[in-house]
Amino acid sequence: MNTLSNPKTTHQNHQSGQEAAKQIVLGHSDRASGKARRHLPPTHKDYWKPRLEHRSYTRDGDLIELAEYSVRFQHLGQRASFSLSSSDADTAAASARDIYMFLKTNGWDATMAKFKPKAATKETLNVGNYLKAVRETGKLRLRTFLNYENCFRSILANVFGIKDTAAKYDYRTGGNQKWRERVNSIRLAKLTPEAVERWMKKFVAQAGASPNAVASAKRTANSYVRCARALFGVALLKESAVRKLSLPAVLPFQGVELLESGSAKYMSKINAQTLIVAARQELKPAEPEVYKAFLLGLFAGMRKGEIDLLEWRMVDWNRGAIQLEETEWLHLKTADSAGEITVDAEVLNELRSFMSSGKLVFVIASDRPPRTNSARPYYRCDPVFDRLNEWLRSKGIAANKPLHELRKEIGALIVTEHGIYAASRFLRHSDITTTARHYADHKARISVGLGKYLNPAPVGLAPQANGKAAAA
Repeated sequence: MNTLSNPKTTHQNHQSGQEAAKQIVLGHSDRASGKARRHLPPTHKDYWKPRLEHRSYTRDGDLIELAEYSVRFQHLGQRASFSLSSSDADTAAASARDIYMFLKTNGWDATMAKFKPKAATKETLNVGNYLKAVRETGKLRLRTFLNYENCFRSILANVFGIKDTAAKYDYRTGGNQKWRERVNSIRLAKLTPEAVERWMKKFVAQAGASPNAVASAKRTANSYVRCARALFGVALLKESAVRKLSLPAVLPFQGVELLESGSAKYMSKINAQTLIVAARQELKPAEPEVYKAFLLGLFAGMRKGEIDLLEWRMVDWNRGAIQLEETEWLHLKTADSAGEITVDAEVLNELRSFMSSGKLVFVIASDRPPRTNSARPYYRCDPVFDRLNEWLRSKGIAANKPLHELRKEIGALIVTEHGIYAASRFLRHSDITTTARHYADHKARISVGLGKYLNPAPVGLAPQANGKAAAA
């Protein structure tokens, strides 16, 4: 245990670093008698006299030194300074000894709480306690919170060298719980923005030299950071459960910028007309539930969870629209996700043809019951979605989420025909910048027509300035 960092008394501030280092190694000279105290143990109060310091600060250009003594301790990689509340060297030295003995026996948390209570919460607040407070706010859906929490823990584990071993996935015999406890014990103040940025660079460097792999790693790192920093959003920090904590002066993701990962705009590779014809011929007669999911994904641009829990009562046949709203089962992505989705009359006629005389609640039939607030991703129509994804891949849609490609496709088509603002409203984005970032590419091919000049003009004709050939 190293009990001391360099003392900074007024006199010692003028000493060289070499002289100060000698004092630390050899033991400081006693101020009163000048006799060496090399062999005094830390349990003796006189051991601490030469280690006392007067803290100072600058005000209006003047150096002001505090009369009361302080002492610094360094233990297990952590350092802290303690005011000893006395200007008498004997009294202060005795207090320093008492703090040292308590620290050695009880550790940092108990020592900070006893001798430096105002700073204790701020300096010892750990990850587990912060996450507990965020969860108690109730501002985040359970599934959303767990997703953000997992991303945050993954960053922490990588930054602090907690290896991702098989024990992390051992939920039966306690391996995962031990892994979580190690992450929970990390002091929140130790995760600095600089540490996060170093992790991002290291994460990308591990992807190798392939441009595609590097771009993918950057997107993944950005995704982890976006989710983790959402746990420190302004709305959450205002909640009483979080506000009562003494947070670090600098939060973990403060000022952290996302990596430039290239364009995220959707580049269409779908021939929508061919795909629609194939779906009507192959899916409608044999797999009607899959066909309905296809219609809602492409023509209504609905998300997977929205399709999963869409109710028949939300279909407004007279207005030619779907009125999407929050229900006992359906929790929309954002407040802007609710609203009216205009749907072509031909699409509604296709859906109407599948309506049963029975009183079915959901548009897509499934034997799996809905769940109100599942902690993990859950879809009652998972078998339907799996089959639709399989069918879409067989048609050449190789994206990781083929069903979501249908939403992107309709977004691109609307941008081409009606502009980005119309697409933003149709897709129910909360911010048009999201539309611009992902759906602004036009499907229409644009050309100024210069290529025609590569064709040789017929004999006897000469090109004119307006591009039309005329008799020579």
